[in-house]
Amino acid sequence: MTDLWTKDWRNLPDDVILHIFTYLNSKEKYNAALVCNSWQNCHHNPLLWRNFVFRFMTPADDQLSVPWYVQCIRKHGPHFRTVQLVLDQAFIENRQKGCRVLEMLSKIPNRRLMSLKVIFTGENPLFYAGIEFVDAFKELFGPTPKNIDPPISNLLRIDLGGLPVQYDDSVLNIIADNLPDLNFLNILNRLLVCKISPECLLNLVVKCKKLEDLRALHCSMSDDILLALAEKDRVPLKNLAVLCRREEKYGKDLSSEAWSKLANSNPALRVTLGFDHTCPLNLVSVIMKPEIPVKTLHLETFTRIYDEVGLAAHYYKNTLEKLVLQTRNSDELGRALVRLAGNCKLLKSLFVYCVLDKEVVDEILHVLPDMKESESYILKWQSEPEPWIVGSEEEQVWAPGYSQEPNLF
Repeated sequence: MTDLWTKDWRNLPDDVILHIFTYLNSKEKYNAALVCNSWQNCHHNPLLWRNFVFRFMTPADDQLSVPWYVQCIRKHGPHFRTVQLVLDQAFIENRQKGCRVLEMLSKIPNRRLMSLKVIFTGENPLFYAGIEFVDAFKELFGPTPKNIDPPISNLLRIDLGGLPVQYDDSVLNIIADNLPDLNFLNILNRLLVCKISPECLLNLVVKCKKLEDLRALHCSMSDDILLALAEKDRVPLKNLAVLCRREEKYGKDLSSEAWSKLANSNPALRVTLGFDHTCPLNLVSVIMKPEIPVKTLHLETFTRIYDEVGLAAHYYKNTLEKLVLQTRNSDELGRALVRLAGNCKLLKSLFVYCVLDKEVVDEILHVLPDMKESESYILKWQSEPEPWIVGSEEEQVWAPGYSQEPNLF
């Protein structure tokens, strides 16, 4: 029996083969399926196609008359539950393939797709705004084509965060009209100007009452949105991520009253609040309010910022679990960080991207022994070549590629 198992791979149990296949990319799966009929059958098992990644990183031509991704969608598309589309948008061939994937996904009979995430890894060509992807999104999120039966409206998670694509109100309106069961939406795009209006986002929030996780720019938010999220006839909101950028110079702040009503109606709500280097520094302390149940705070301003760290130590002492700080060192900053470590008993992660005094680092690690043991921190007292790796930022609330700095968002 031992010789049989060691000499004939066809006798491997199907569950073992399936487990092996989960570690392979699409091309490797295809090659492995050529080993024998048993492996070929496992290659077509629906369980293997529930989670799939389309990756287009080089403009290499597909030598097949029908490209591999077209074959894949035609044969296994109805089995897809979670799809990631990863591409380097610098090449037109990759953009064309990505749009074709989205178009084909929108036309799959008996589609059961529940989650979509799109990631761009390269730099946009000059004057490129991704209009063809906006059109593809509209088709995918839009009404079910008449030739597809039954009607399909089961997309629950849409992650468009970090995309340098100029999607606007028209995309959100289509989502609001056709995906009432949506529970996760990330629309933190990476272009200089945000075209998602508060009125449009309010319309989506009102229609998508099962929304549990929302991630949007501060300029797209409003008091009315917070109050709509606080209504009792909807699923409680669990996570809200808000990023503040240059637009805050011209926008309207969210009131303490609206934040208080949202927090009171959603006791389990935790907020990720972020400020990048383009946000006017004088508005950071204004936007930070004690009524916000902040779990994660990003203060990545590249300037001297310590009063705001002191505010976080006071405002969020009962909720703050993670702080990411991009700043310059000062005595005031050191004192503020030590006070934060002492006040915020739930603090689990502290990532500071500047060189601190050694006494400050020692004091913080003494006050937070659990954080020291788990190594979920970046605290340096000597200048070293980047990247600075002591711990690692595991949770990426902002989409990959949002910031030009490594692992900041």
